[in-house]
Amino acid sequence: MNKDRKIHKIGIDLDNTIICYDTAFQLAAKKLKLFEGDKILSKEILRNTIRRRQNGEEQWQKLQGYVYGRGISNAEIFPGFYRFLWRCYQNNVKVEIVSHKTKYGHFDTSKTPLRSASDEFLSDKNIVNNNIQLISKIIYTDTLTDKLDYIRHSDFDWFIDDLVKIVDSMIAKDQKSILFSPHDQTHETYSHIVNSWEKIENLLFGQLTLDEVQLLAEGLPFDKNFVKKVVQLKGRGNSSVYKILTAENSIFFKVYPQTGKHDRLGSEFCSTKTLNDLGMNEIQKPIASNKELNIAAYEWINVNNTQIFDIDAIEKSLQFLKKLHSKRSNHLFDNFSMASDSCISILSIENQIKHRLLQLQKSSKGSSNLNEFLKNDFIPVFTKVISWSKLSLIKEQDYSKILNKKELTLSPSDFGFHNMMFSENGSLRFIDFEYFGWDDPVKLISDFSHHAGMNLTKEMEDYWFSGVKSIYGEHILNRLQASWPLYGLNWCLIILNEFKVDVWNKRCLANQEKKHNRRDILLDQLTKSRNKLEYISECYIDKEFW
Repeated sequence: MNKDRKIHKIGIDLDNTIICYDTAFQLAAKKLKLFEGDKILSKEILRNTIRRRQNGEEQWQKLQGYVYGRGISNAEIFPGFYRFLWRCYQNNVKVEIVSHKTKYGHFDTSKTPLRSASDEFLSDKNIVNNNIQLISKIIYTDTLTDKLDYIRHSDFDWFIDDLVKIVDSMIAKDQKSILFSPHDQTHETYSHIVNSWEKIENLLFGQLTLDEVQLLAEGLPFDKNFVKKVVQLKGRGNSSVYKILTAENSIFFKVYPQTGKHDRLGSEFCSTKTLNDLGMNEIQKPIASNKELNIAAYEWINVNNTQIFDIDAIEKSLQFLKKLHSKRSNHLFDNFSMASDSCISILSIENQIKHRLLQLQKSSKGSSNLNEFLKNDFIPVFTKVISWSKLSLIKEQDYSKILNKKELTLSPSDFGFHNMMFSENGSLRFIDFEYFGWDDPVKLISDFSHHAGMNLTKEMEDYWFSGVKSIYGEHILNRLQASWPLYGLNWCLIILNEFKVDVWNKRCLANQEKKHNRRDILLDQLTKSRNKLEYISECYIDKEFW
């Protein structure tokens, strides 16, 4: 719980704070012929685009009236909000929704009651729950002034809203507030600007306690008193992981992060269930999940502590990938999404690098060492590799060519020894499918080679490249040669992720020991990145694969 004082009551805005309308506005704009294109825009960008037109304000008002009424079924609850409510409930914190919402939408000839539409939506999404009182009250006001008056006269410890005007008024009255900004708007004088409900949860309640984790686990479809004890495991990434002890055995329990566009729980649980159903028993078996709370349980694997990852491990990895690749034509995977950070052209990996570079440059303001490395070392090599990559292709247009579905493979994405373990019976098991989906096999091949935790010998790397040729075919060789150094440069930047404040905080939540050693960890990551950059610079032109 927040250290300043115990929280008794929280007020929360509804539209664009609890309910995300980005997709709903996009679909409605297309339906009303106000927008064309497939790219999903934020509500703010779409609004500004429409308002610039002749009669744009009227068109926007009409669109709003439709979305908040008849079109609300296409809206979504912001990720992480349900678990935030759950933690409020567990900590005896009352939650009120306070929304400025007129009875009917502007220019809505159907006269759909907006407030009733919102109530039904919240009920459908299980926010208003008949079994558990997660929300104590919902207040609708006719005007923004009425909303502010209600807030001022309520005993909220915190109020959360996406409008600067609301949080500014609370600052003036020395009230505690949070500006919810999923699209990262800035505010000159306000410090509590948060872009996700996961961060709000951590700000107000801190890390999950073991008692809370046990309650989460008991919420899965297990028998009563199934869970006997919870033991936190050292996290290796963003997810928090636990060992659940039961009367009969142990279970691997995972609490997923609730930020980002990629559905980690959906990818992992659905992929492992599907692959297990298809007879791929090398994968950790899924047991149960809860999408609202973003948690899942998997089988516990007793690990052989003397495990050695050598040529034999690479051979078993290749056998697994061959088996996985053979399943790509199965209709069960027709609707699977792309893997997280998938790359279906060489240009897309260049764009990924540029995006990561921009993020790190923002972070480098507080680190002269990072800034100098990026400016003086990384960028010059990156520029040279791009030019070489384009020239090395048989056809120059292959650089930007988008691969078709037949050229892709099913990929665990984050594939390497760090996500493998030998069980006590000696079998190699594969875990962590949070990023699973369709991808270019070249990305899978290159990432395995470059991953910071792999440290492959030349013999192991040669065996790897020779093995993937028999799985994916010689036709990928030219694309692999042109792409491999770019994927390596991408890994140079991934290694530096700890310099980003958001990433660092996630790492600390997964492993509390890290927060006391930040300086040493950052210096170590910078050294690793520099060493990888030097390696790529020295060998990428003459690199042989098979």
